[in-house]
This record gives sequence, C-alpha cells and structure tokens, in this order.
Amino acid sequence: MKKKIAIIGAGVAGVSAALRLHKRGYAVTVYEKNSYIGGKMNQFVQDGYRWDTGPSVFTLPHLLVELYELYGKKIEDYMTYQKQDHSCIYFFNDGTTFTFYTEMDKLTKEAKEKLDVSPQIMLDYLADCKEKYEVVGTMFLENPIHKVSMLPWDKVKKAIPFLFTGGIFKSLDALNQRDLKNEKLIQLFNRYATYNGSNPYEASSILSMIAHLDQNIGTFYPKGGMRSIIAGLYQLGQEEGINFLLNQNIESCKKVGNEYEIKSNGEVQKFDKVVSAIDHLQFYKHIINDQKLYKKYKKQERSASAFIFYWGMNQSFEQLDLHNIFFSKDYKEEFRMIFKDLETPMDPTIYINITSKCDAEDAPKGGENWFVMVNVPAGKTFTPDSTAKLRTVIINKLEKALKRPVGSAIATEKTWYPEKIAQDTGSYMGALYGASQNTKTAAITRHPNHSSKYKDLYFCGGTVHPGGGVPVSIQSAKIVDKLIANEH
Repeated sequence: MKKKIAIIGAGVAGVSAALRLHKRGYAVTVYEKNSYIGGKMNQFVQDGYRWDTGPSVFTLPHLLVELYELYGKKIEDYMTYQKQDHSCIYFFNDGTTFTFYTEMDKLTKEAKEKLDVSPQIMLDYLADCKEKYEVVGTMFLENPIHKVSMLPWDKVKKAIPFLFTGGIFKSLDALNQRDLKNEKLIQLFNRYATYNGSNPYEASSILSMIAHLDQNIGTFYPKGGMRSIIAGLYQLGQEEGINFLLNQNIESCKKVGNEYEIKSNGEVQKFDKVVSAIDHLQFYKHIINDQKLYKKYKKQERSASAFIFYWGMNQSFEQLDLHNIFFSKDYKEEFRMIFKDLETPMDPTIYINITSKCDAEDAPKGGENWFVMVNVPAGKTFTPDSTAKLRTVIINKLEKALKRPVGSAIATEKTWYPEKIAQDTGSYMGALYGASQNTKTAAITRHPNHSSKYKDLYFCGGTVHPGGGVPVSIQSAKIVDKLIANEH
C-alpha cells in the first residue's frame, strides 16, 4: 500500500512538491483553502484587461523543465516562454534611463554611454556575482542546510574561504559601494535586495548573485503570463492523478502515533507525512496549533509588503517595456522608512510590469495593463485617504518622468495591499517573503525545510529556506523531496 503524504497549500512550491513526491511513489493529497490553485500566482480580468496578481519575474526555467521531464513530458506541451533581450528599463530621478541588457556587450556599452562606467567594472562585478552563485549560492539554494548530515561537504569546503574573501559578511550596499563606485549603478544593483523584500543597507551581499541570474542566465517571459507557470504544473498533476482538494478549511492537524490526522471541512484523513507549503507562521498558529513555535518565529522581522495598483491604461506608452523601475531620489531613506519607521515612503521606487508588451491580448487594442507596485511595511493599514495620497504621489512621479499624462489614461483600476494580501494568500501581515533577510546570517536563521520537533513534517515555499521568489520556491520543493528520499 502506498504511503500517504498531505501537502497543505497549492502555490507553486506545493504543486512542485506534489509532482516530485507523487513520482517517488507516494499517494499525494493537496489541500488548498482557495477555490483556485497558485497562491500569489493568480490572475484576474477586468474590463477587457488581464493581470497577473503577484510574481512577475521569471528566471531559471530549467527548474520547471525538470518537473516535466520527471514524467517524460515536454514543457512546451504545457507552456512556452521566451528569453528577453533585457531584464529591465531603469528610470533615475534626474531623467537618466538605463536598459539592463542580457547580452554583455550591449550592457557594457550602455553602462559606458549612459553612466560613464568602464566595461571592465561591469565585467568584473558580474563575474564575481557568477562565482558567488556557483560557489556559495548553489550550495545554499539546492541543499537542506539545516540538516548537517546532508550537506555537500565538498562544496562547503570550497565555500568557507569564499565566505570571508567574497564579502559575504558585508551588506549589499557596502559591497556595491566598494566595487561599483558610480551612485546610479550602486542603486541599480542595490535593488536586488528587493527580490526577497529586504533592505540592501542591511542584507548580506550574497544577494548580489541575483544579478548573475538576470544577466548571465537571463530573464524570460512565459506566454500567457506568470499564471501559465502554475496552470501547466496543475494540468500535469491532474493528468498524473494527484488529488487536489480546493475550498478546504483545515480545522486541525494532529500527530497521532505514527500518523497525522488532518480534519478539513469536517472530514478526517490520515497521512504518513505532511508538507506545509503555506506561511509557516500560519501553519503553526492555525493548523498544528503550536503557539510556542509560532511565537518563536513571529519575533523575526518581516520582509516588505507591497501596495499594488492594477491600472488598465487606454493609451500605449512607448518608453516602457515589460519590466520598468522608477527609482526614488534617496534610496537609503526609502528603506529606512519601510523597515525602521514602518511608514510608506512618499518618494517610493515604483515598479511597473506590463505583460501586454509581450501578450497584446492582455489589454484592449491601443491600451496597456499596468501592474504598478511600491514596497510598503508589512502589516501597514491603508485608509481611503492614505490610498488616494499614495496614488497621487505615484501618478505625479510617473508623469514627471514620462513627460505625459498618466492619471487621465487610467480606464479601470483595482488595488492589492498588505491587509488584502494577508487575507487572500495567508501571508502573515501581508509580508511577501516571510521573514526579511536583513541580517548577514539570515540564510541560517531562516525556517528550515524539516521540523526538528515533529517527525515526518516538512516545509517548502517562499517563507522558509532557501527564500522567496518563484524559482527559489520551486527549489524549496526539490529540497523537501531530497529530505524525504534520504530517509529511505
């Protein structure tokens, strides 16, 4: 008889774990509280416009390819994607624009022409990012680092010297100040801390390796938007017979002898193992009811949250592309307000994602679907007045940078903010990535992928090791699969 595994949460990590463990021979049941799978990776349509609700950056597609290859399938039968010529267009406060090309020659030329930065500085910095990823990054991202017996000691031995020579114990900003010199370039590369909702003036410089993913490996666009990623995996899971239970209200999860009893919607099922693929704080508080562990991990600082305006624009803006960043004038002050004052910056850095640049059907002809995001403190509440104030600040900033009306081009609108993000996704305080990584030892103190208290209990997803973001969440599912396989 097959061993039974319950996976709680049908986000990208939960579905990825289900696929791996089902292939390993387990009978897998996935519980999801919503009527849809995907978690933050959802979508909606309004007045002829389509938006992805959450994640918008797609890197490391080989992690998806692996999941399909497990079943002898080709990814292109479920979803397609294309590499982008550049990862982002940056707009600086003084009017300078910078296109971050994924081809090195173009990138170094852009740095020279726009910022007067020598090609060698860019080449050396990105070479260091690549080495950091290959020596240290892969070790952390691909292994259950909290399980000493499973560490790849050959890689650990190589990584230890690099931890001291590679500036890992510097902040990301300190590293960039040392190696880049140019203030605009420093601000640009400091931005990579926001990929997991952290503060570049406190978070470890290990985060600089993300630049390697953007430039040396590349960014990609999935046809049909980010939602197509989870839709394809869900389709594969259904074809292979994985049991997905939607609209589930899990009342309890109890360890009884060698089994777990999960009560959901009034029905009790027994399992040999449980994988939590939701925010671990919500799991401890509401599912397994361990208030001691809940209070322990609750003490950790939360990552940033976001206020997102979904704007259906009735015009096209040629200056913009798929990914666009409008920087604040004082980046350090912006992060001080978010993490120290717990206030919304009134000169925020603005990120705009426009999928209709790649999928014209995402907006009516002549229009665009803008996903407009600024970082705000986790748990921050917004009133109609504070929302209107932030909206005005954003519109004024964009109109100044683009030198054309923006507010009058908004044909339809919807918002998402910390309170609603928490309600819709179960993310504690609406934090996008669980605990922040605003310490040099954040990788070690982050919640592990297994429980040391409860046997046969595992964790994956953006709030646990190795961290947040689509590829890293998929990687966390792979780590859980390793842990379970190691037991046998």
